[in-house]
Amino acid sequence: MKIVIKVLTIGLLFFIISITGKAQDQIITNDGRTFSCDITQITAEKISFITVVNNKKNNTYVLINEIKSYSLAQVEALKKDFDASAYFTLMLEDGSSLIGKIVSFIDPNIIFHDNSLGKITIKGETIKSYSKEDITAFYNITLNDGNKLYGQILKREKKELVFQTENLGKINIPVQNIKKIQKVEKTNLVAGEYWFPNPNNTRYLFSPTAIPLKKGEGYYQNADIIVNSANYGVSNNFTIGGGIVLPAVAFLTPKVGFKLAEKLYIGAGAIVGVITGPSLVGIVYGITTYGSGEHNITLGSGYGFAEDESLDGPIITLSGMTRVARRVSLVTENWAIPIPASDYVNGQYVEKTEYMVFLSYGMRFMPNEKYSFDFAFINSRDIIEFIPIGIPFIDFVIKF
Repeated sequence: MKIVIKVLTIGLLFFIISITGKAQDQIITNDGRTFSCDITQITAEKISFITVVNNKKNNTYVLINEIKSYSLAQVEALKKDFDASAYFTLMLEDGSSLIGKIVSFIDPNIIFHDNSLGKITIKGETIKSYSKEDITAFYNITLNDGNKLYGQILKREKKELVFQTENLGKINIPVQNIKKIQKVEKTNLVAGEYWFPNPNNTRYLFSPTAIPLKKGEGYYQNADIIVNSANYGVSNNFTIGGGIVLPAVAFLTPKVGFKLAEKLYIGAGAIVGVITGPSLVGIVYGITTYGSGEHNITLGSGYGFAEDESLDGPIITLSGMTRVARRVSLVTENWAIPIPASDYVNGQYVEKTEYMVFLSYGMRFMPNEKYSFDFAFINSRDIIEFIPIGIPFIDFVIKF
């Protein structure tokens, strides 16, 4: 039961971290009350907002004459990012998006020049999120006829884009001919050819990297037919997942991950399974990843448990992957697991801990941005005696 409580506590901490990282609006009243909330409407008489108490959303309001001050998180963030020459994409609460330049701020509103609508006034409380266009960024533009162009956006006009391509130089693209614009890393352009991102860069064969899924991203994985799992990005730092191992094991896989520097990530998580009986087994771990989504190495350490028993030493993992072609990566995942053992010393058995090491080596095939297939072999000191090449491991992943 102690292990169960620990795992539930860790899960709660993961959830708290994921939601407290989100910027919120704030209202301070004349009598000193402070509300961290989501402001939904501002009128001359009152401010309506949503607060969360005991995991329940409450819709309420405060009269304007009772308010000392208030701030809108997205508007404040836009002020810090403001650049009169930069283009912004604003996502509104009703699901619509606007692309253009910020003209000025007239709190709580924003004067915005949209590429299609011209100059308009946007209520600050209706802005759900935004992104700032980086003039140094590279983009993948898909045209209506299926052709793709890679390069930098030099200028946005109402009816066309001025685009600097890698191979064709500067061209003007009519907006009506554009099907999709996708920001890409320059590192994904290899010899003028676009290499789409690794669709499964948050995981090796089974163990995770510290690179988190983005909010709203997810994937389904099937390994050797009997293992089925799915993971989903609740936020940009918190992932929840789970699955089953046929015929009688179910498991959960919460994980948090944070980017500390350009090529450095840290994370923590748990793999908690229930075996028919029922018996609770799992691992609580921490991981560090160095590199990018295409080339990285991950060192991990954790403690395994079964019911109220735990292993005598830490489980250690060392994994890595590297992109060697547009559709191929090399992958390795390696485990050192402590197991109880004994020596016969001076006429009696002395208990000790030994490590059993499992190595894996294989290839990841990526036909497109949504699918990947792994073919690898798992080996150990014992396995190599009867299967020199190792036990085959096959999985496929569908990203959504």
